[in-house]
Amino acid sequence: MAINVSIYSNANSSSRSLTFDFVGDILAPDDIPANASCNAFYFKITASGTQDNNAAFPVKIVRSLSDLALFKNGDATVTRKQRVVNTANAYSDIKSMVVDYTYDLINGHTTDLYGSECTYQAPMKF
Repeated sequence: MAINVSIYSNANSSSRSLTFDFVGDILAPDDIPANASCNAFYFKITASGTQDNNAAFPVKIVRSLSDLALFKNGDATVTRKQRVVNTANAYSDIKSMVVDYTYDLINGHTTDLYGSECTYQAPMKF
């Protein structure tokens, strides 16, 4: 199952797309407790095109609705924030998550936006 988002720029007469793939996989890490589930379900977000600085968009992984768009990669202690609004609340549904990540990928964000300690991301290039 996938959610495909197409974005068209009237100013540039060009299109870009985002794909939110719902993926189920089996984890086999060394540090998983014996009584824990090894099944993982997540959204894998990929973007066509590049950022306006010609850098490729990284693939993003969303494991739960509390994985907000703005956060410092690899640091679970940092407050995550939604991109459209300055809130640390989890997304209320998958649609809210898709809209927020789409907004972030199109518009980019500054370093440490809303105190999230995130790194700079340039907007989408059309």
